[in-house]
Amino acid sequence: MRPPVAGDPGAPGRRPLSEAASHRLRTGLHCFAVAALCFALLLSAGLGRDGDTAALLRDTDDFMRMVQVADWLDGQGWRDTVQRRLNPPDGVDMHWSRLADLPVAGTVSLLDPWFGRVRAIHLAALTVPPLLGALLAAAFLWGAAALLPDRRTPLPVAMAATLIVPLQYMLPGRVDHHGLQMVLTALAIGCLVRCLRPVPEPGPAVGLGLAGGVSLAIGLETLPFVGAAAAILSLAWVWRRGTASALACFGAALAASSLALVLLTLPPSAWTTASCDRISFAHAAPIVAVLAAGTAALALERLRPDAPWSRRLATVGCIGIAGLVLAVAVFPECAGGPYSGLDDDIGYWLVRVNEAQSLADLFRHRPGVAVSAVILPALGLIALGWQWIRASDRSDPRRFALAALVLSGLAVTAWQVRGMGYAGLAAGFALIPLAAAAGERARLSRWIPARLGLRVCVPLACAFAVLVPPRLYPEPASGAGGWKTGCDVAAVLDALNDPAALGAAARTVAAPIDAGPALLFLTRHKVLAGPYHRNVRGLTDNRRVFAGTEAEARAAIAARDVDAIVFCRKFAGLSEYPDRPAFLDDRLASDRPPGWLLPVARGGGVVLYRVDAGGIAAR
Repeated sequence: MRPPVAGDPGAPGRRPLSEAASHRLRTGLHCFAVAALCFALLLSAGLGRDGDTAALLRDTDDFMRMVQVADWLDGQGWRDTVQRRLNPPDGVDMHWSRLADLPVAGTVSLLDPWFGRVRAIHLAALTVPPLLGALLAAAFLWGAAALLPDRRTPLPVAMAATLIVPLQYMLPGRVDHHGLQMVLTALAIGCLVRCLRPVPEPGPAVGLGLAGGVSLAIGLETLPFVGAAAAILSLAWVWRRGTASALACFGAALAASSLALVLLTLPPSAWTTASCDRISFAHAAPIVAVLAAGTAALALERLRPDAPWSRRLATVGCIGIAGLVLAVAVFPECAGGPYSGLDDDIGYWLVRVNEAQSLADLFRHRPGVAVSAVILPALGLIALGWQWIRASDRSDPRRFALAALVLSGLAVTAWQVRGMGYAGLAAGFALIPLAAAAGERARLSRWIPARLGLRVCVPLACAFAVLVPPRLYPEPASGAGGWKTGCDVAAVLDALNDPAALGAAARTVAAPIDAGPALLFLTRHKVLAGPYHRNVRGLTDNRRVFAGTEAEARAAIAARDVDAIVFCRKFAGLSEYPDRPAFLDDRLASDRPPGWLLPVARGGGVVLYRVDAGGIAAR
């Protein structure tokens, strides 16, 4: 009998992998493979642009994100997010977080020495969103592994196809903060379902709190999800004992991370200021209430382990209600959301922002997209209900947790369709048990086509349900203003950047508000207004320029030292109210500019005018 040789399974010093370690290895390999495929597919959507970053960026917020990143790389402070070329000379204190700048700024800094700033910015816009998409797919599959019946159940990797809606935020050019928040939300859901195991561990609860705190610091879009997670853990403790430690760890991590990031990302002057549109101490009361509920639950479980469910419910319920009441009492201005205080003359642009529309508006104007937004969450809820009816053990809280997440995503989507990505992500998790059940059936089948069909039937059906409705009901042609939909300032870009046309110094430009971020990114000039609710004075004066009387337009131009006007014919202008005068819009639309506007360049329905200061001053 030969002696054992190193490398043999039975050789000394080498132990066979345990079932748990083997499962983790398989899961990791699957996540890596799907992430690589996802990155390649997303990246392919942006290839062939030949360095044209403006054609790659897909939204006004993407342009503004690049402007903010460039300002930071050029020396603007970490805590200073004032956009000084917007609404000059005061600027606009943007409510955006520097945390979302990190992936793009890091990539630009890494590539700048090799390719130069311009090329580095293009490569960052091209690659960072697909990288986040790859991370989203990996995080989704990691979270899905916690929903499988046992370690022998194959991971349904094809379920990554259900991420069609969230992955739209990771297409090349989508450098805004939504992609990063999607990744954090996927990680948080994976941690949440692990917290609901019969014997939860503190690690997933801490991870849930950290992911929730960082996502809140990036943007308040995830506030409903964090609130739903807190309610789910609280009710899970009410329903069954043993999860108090998870609730306490979640509350501690959430409070520590979110409040620490307030101190790290905001200037000291903003620490004690109530901000309804970004994380601030206005949100401290409900966040601390989660910590207090976890601490009280842990204390009650230790001191009175036999406490009835009614006492447990009263404990966490009273603390949660107290936190919300305190927040509303101290900061009543935030009770209606970030846009509740907007005047009609300032928020006139909000009705045209796609992601700020309600689901009812989306059904009226874009029914195919609306059906695509709700069909996957509906299928997820049906799958969860079917699984619950057929289950022998109906007390598993994970099904109810996934249903609550899907419903919260649908509720946010009904208010503003910006929630459709989160609803789609939660729906993907909700469909995992159904896909796993189909996979188990596939293992029992001897017919290879049946095996393959059962493994891919759920993700393919979901992908079909999401992709087909927009093609059955295509979007109507729109003349709304914007970089992509009709106001292509590239037609006059050469003149804007030519010192012989407007002079060598940076000028103040009045333009359609959706074109403002593109002008900031593509030129050296300053812009009067952009589509941001903190730009109160700029939005007001921009409206007077285009949609006021001649006297109001001349006064606003003179007061704000406007040097140039960019007019877009296809822009659904500021004169949508028939009872209000719109001197400049009407004159420029009929190609009859006043004598104090001198045409400089035109093309593609866009005209650049230079303001004659002497003509403005003349009466």
